[in-house]
Amino acid sequence: MFGMSDYMTAAIKAWADERPDLDASPMAVTGRLLRAARIIEPRLDAVAETIGLSHKGDLDVLAALRRIGPPHERTPSWLAASVQLTTGGVTNRLDRLERAGLVERRPDPDDRRGVRVSLTDAGKTKADEAIELILAAQASILASISEETRTALANGLEAILVTLGDTDPER
Repeated sequence: MFGMSDYMTAAIKAWADERPDLDASPMAVTGRLLRAARIIEPRLDAVAETIGLSHKGDLDVLAALRRIGPPHERTPSWLAASVQLTTGGVTNRLDRLERAGLVERRPDPDDRRGVRVSLTDAGKTKADEAIELILAAQASILASISEETRTALANGLEAILVTLGDTDPER
């Protein structure tokens, strides 16, 4: 399709040569997913940094709160599930975002030991700015493949993630 092979094509061929008894074909998907994530993540981090966020991970927290609608508020444990982090990892992000005035924490009125995290007006503005830039960067990354291929890839990845238990934290 592109006139050259990627790293995984060579790796799969090498395994076929060295261990013809093995089926290395799963690497065609899983190996490429892992490699693509390692290549894409720093590019998205760089986009987040251009608007003053430490990395895309901070945007993930802002975006999770922004996309749920008013009052743009959830618990730290919900955020941890949403952004696939430990609660300790979310705490570090919340500390940075709170210092920057983008989120605020307050006691949970339904759980006296709990905390609620909400977007500030500045956080909502930052999330809106950031998501536009991130989506443009993602579109650029995918520009070389057709809409039909994107749809098939998205459907296949969704099936894998659901099989692995990655579902909507609201459900």
